Amino acid sequence: MNNMKNRLKLIGKILVSIILVFALIIGSYVIYVYAQYHRLPNDMKQTIKNPQTQQVELGQTYKMMTFNIGYGSYPPSFNFFMDGGDDVRAYSKSAVKSAIQEDIRLINKEKPDFGNIQEIDWQGDRSQQVNEPQVVRAGLPDYTSVLTQNYDSAYLFYPVTKPIGKAKSGIMTYSKYEIESSTRYKLPIETNFNKFFDLDRAFSVSILPIKNSDKKFVIFNTHLSAFITDQKIQKQQLLTLFDEMKKYVSKGDYVICGADYNHALAGKAHPELTWMKEFPTENLTKGMRVVAPTNAPTVRSLDYAYDKKNPKNTFGIIDGFLVSNNIKDLKIQTIDNQFKSSDHQPVVMDFSLEK
Repeated sequence: MNNMKNRLKLIGKILVSIILVFALIIGSYVIYVYAQYHRLPNDMKQTIKNPQTQQVELGQTYKMMTFNIGYGSYPPSFNFFMDGGDDVRAYSKSAVKSAIQEDIRLINKEKPDFGNIQEIDWQGDRSQQVNEPQVVRAGLPDYTSVLTQNYDSAYLFYPVTKPIGKAKSGIMTYSKYEIESSTRYKLPIETNFNKFFDLDRAFSVSILPIKNSDKKFVIFNTHLSAFITDQKIQKQQLLTLFDEMKKYVSKGDYVICGADYNHALAGKAHPELTWMKEFPTENLTKGMRVVAPTNAPTVRSLDYAYDKKNPKNTFGIIDGFLVSNNIKDLKIQTIDNQFKSSDHQPVVMDFSLEK
């Protein structure tokens, strides 16, 4: 009888010890995540790489592209766990490099004068630690560029069986013409635990001088939050962006924002999804308008592998441009490549700065 009691006591002690060890591990991890969390300050000057000297001119026709490259990790077969799929990290380093090279090929084929990229990683477990800005810059040697951080996460042990890990990511603006300055501004994000999955959202404002003019050509770039449930935060992000645009529109500058808005710019909205609600045009800065393609979708859902005939796949138009009224849009289209390298497709617009 005593032996049985002793065994039960021993088993009890072992179980308590195991529980305490797990509690210590979990507690230590929570402390680590909170300790690692930080947001960059507002109004940060950005570094301009490979500066150019040629200046934009009024009355000339230019082309601009905006493209969420999905950090090179979303081929057509990919279905992402945050959307209800199974995949977490990119399949391999070679798969990421291949996707980024396909993006570069698309850009060089279209030959845009200006471009915005979203979801470009440089220290990402999810993208197999490929330095994507370095690869893109090497593939676009004739462009000046600005890289702006908008995501910096601690190691996220989620999902537990296949953790997405640690990542640094951002947005990039590139140009064949002189960029005289670029600034990073913070966007509002959720303040609850969700902030650890939506870190440090931001937008960049790049200022380009116009030859023989005191006005400026101003390029905004951003990637608004996708997986937040607080619609007040979504609205605040847009209003913050619109308020900054107003400063330049009121001065008569020429303003374009090329972005992934995670709102439907054209076509059918999907209010049941956090990332395809209707875009609030009624709140848009006075003197600005939406210019979006209608020839093909710009995004696919990631709950299933890509199949345009599968009714379970959701498609929409959430990438495009906000344009000031002194800019004439001549043509806009989605480059339909069947989502070969990303869950998004690039959008290109021909335009001119009116005299």
